[in-house]
Amino acid sequence: MSYGSLSAFGDTWCRYRPDTETLEAAHDLVDQYLAFAEEAQVGNDIIDEIELPVPKPMLIKSFGLVIAAEHRPQIRALLIRAGMTLAQYRADLGPRMRLKPTTPHGRLRAARSREFERRLQKKLVAVAEERISLGAFYRRAFIEAMH
Repeated sequence: MSYGSLSAFGDTWCRYRPDTETLEAAHDLVDQYLAFAEEAQVGNDIIDEIELPVPKPMLIKSFGLVIAAEHRPQIRALLIRAGMTLAQYRADLGPRMRLKPTTPHGRLRAARSREFERRLQKKLVAVAEERISLGAFYRRAFIEAMH
């Protein structure tokens, strides 16, 4: 998945420091998402992106701006980690796919149809691929902001 140019909110990007208003808007959207994610208890679930409080591309670019503007490494790492959870939101998913970790000794697996297993496998691969893309996008955002 491509996130287009690093431009967020029009032609604003951190290469020349976004204006205060743009950065505040990005912070507000990130804060909204963080509150939403805490309340929704996302965990490892895969959720339809229609559940997000604002469109996913806008959140991705907002995280990019906020990460690029953040100078504290610990906070930046937390922002990146939170931003990566956006990969768990998929278009046209339908009902939430709940994923619960099992103990090493395992619990009895609930019976699932082969169709569900195939669908789950495809969604897990898509989530993993998007996590890689998001990680690269957020790294580029930070690197460009430093130059």
